[in-house]
Amino acid sequence: MTDDKRTIWTENLVQSRQALLAVLHSLTPAQWDAVVFHDSEPQHDSEPWTVSTLISHLIDSERGMSIQVHKIRKGEETMPPGFDLDRWNAGVMQRIGVLSPAELLARLETTRTKTIETMNSLTEAEWSLSGQHPFRGLITIEQYYATIAGHERMHGLDIQQALGVK
Repeated sequence: MTDDKRTIWTENLVQSRQALLAVLHSLTPAQWDAVVFHDSEPQHDSEPWTVSTLISHLIDSERGMSIQVHKIRKGEETMPPGFDLDRWNAGVMQRIGVLSPAELLARLETTRTKTIETMNSLTEAEWSLSGQHPFRGLITIEQYYATIAGHERMHGLDIQQALGVK
């Protein structure tokens, strides 16, 4: 059964990444700086989210969810008390830095490779272990992989809508 889950989620992650990369590879250099949306939390006083910011966010969130999977496997809490997802998201550029499109694409690849390596190391029993996700609530490790793929698809569509690209 574990091999089936690995196959299913690897395929899902590959498909979500291919869809995102198709959009990103269609962009001009200037479009990477185009605004996709503004932070909806005025108390964070953050800059508008560009394509580059959004890709940094995807890298950061996938890393964060991978850390949560590791914590779940070790029986640790996945989020510190008082964790504020909006504040965390507002600080993405401080954690990732300002990167070129080529650097962002390379980080996407490195992050995904590590995600799949971790997934491939799961035992059958670990797929159903659960932890607290900051947005979705209590979810299983398997649902973390669904969240990573769905999050990537959602933001790929955000970019397409904001820039009018396909």
